[in-house]
Amino acid sequence: MIMKTIVYSTCLIFSFAASSQSNDISDKRPIADIQAQFLDQQGVWHRLQKIPNHEYPLELLNIQGKGCAETSFVISKNGTVKNIKINNTDPKRFGRQLQTATRQLVRKWHWPEQEQTTNLTMRFDYCFESDLTRDEIINHCIKQSEQVCS
Repeated sequence: MIMKTIVYSTCLIFSFAASSQSNDISDKRPIADIQAQFLDQQGVWHRLQKIPNHEYPLELLNIQGKGCAETSFVISKNGTVKNIKINNTDPKRFGRQLQTATRQLVRKWHWPEQEQTTNLTMRFDYCFESDLTRDEIINHCIKQSEQVCS
């Protein structure tokens, strides 16, 4: 019962946070996209349809293609993010930039108040291409997010 409550509250948090803000991507080139997923208690990744109001991190523009980061953190009862840990990044040569961008993205997220603290593991895939359309870069980023982030 407690496990179902935690999974339900996690899904509720994401649906509330994602629906309360928008993340329209411009058709102007270059195009960038960020895909986000969260890991449930059974070890299954769930893709979020939207990431609340974000900007593509400037420090990642030099990656010219792709990068991913897996992170764990705690959301307190009042919606404050604590104990952000970056578990993995790829490519490793851009690890510092991916860590910085991911920490900033998680901190800027507006988490709602909740009845209990929640431990979350998330994956963020960053995609940037100068010669693709908006739909192409989104599809590219979704495919990238299905690969192992190691």
